[in-house]
Amino acid sequence: MPVEVVGVKDVLKGLAFIDEDMYNRIRAAIRPLMETVESKSKGYAPANSEVLSGWSKPISSDVAYRPFPKYNAQTVKGGIGYKEGRNRTFKNGFQVENYVYNISAAGRIYETAGRQNPQGRAPFTSISPGGGTLAFEKQGKSKSRSTRSYNSNNPFAGYQFVTDLPPLVSQPKIKDIRAQGKKTKGRLIYRAFAEESPKIYDAITKAINATATHFNKVTEKKVA
Repeated sequence: MPVEVVGVKDVLKGLAFIDEDMYNRIRAAIRPLMETVESKSKGYAPANSEVLSGWSKPISSDVAYRPFPKYNAQTVKGGIGYKEGRNRTFKNGFQVENYVYNISAAGRIYETAGRQNPQGRAPFTSISPGGGTLAFEKQGKSKSRSTRSYNSNNPFAGYQFVTDLPPLVSQPKIKDIRAQGKKTKGRLIYRAFAEESPKIYDAITKAINATATHFNKVTEKKVA
């Protein structure tokens, strides 16, 4: 016995309408908020005089190794921006991509230094314990650059660098959305987003509800 399904095309059109309408509403609602995150992130980048003096000094051109990225406030701020991505649909929903990025090497270091090792990485080379100097032993290989030991004339370089920076700022825990974690801490974008995220998630919720309300009204008119 044949089964006739009525209204499938209308349902599919309705789903497409919901997807596009919700995407546009969310994008419009969070754009000014994400631009605020971008602006705040740039504002949290310290001046050259506010970081360790050695970090902002010019790098010699005759070094035979890859130098540590020099800090320059203008470069760090210029490497922070906001971008609207695309709408991607999945079987169980869709994703609206909007993000603030940080592309400068020094900016990324300032953002995340100390996440893995709050006291800085231990030195690779052992120091002779003469004159009361603390000796460090050579460490084994590490899977991650963040945990790999380094070769420095100053055994306390990592500690001094990380502890001179402001504390890492954690994201607030939002029920059913996200939990706190090591990878959600930072000093620039993550700090700004931690402050603005309650407003952003509230705007997204309101945009979704507005789409549902609008769709219901349009559907009621067609049925009537």
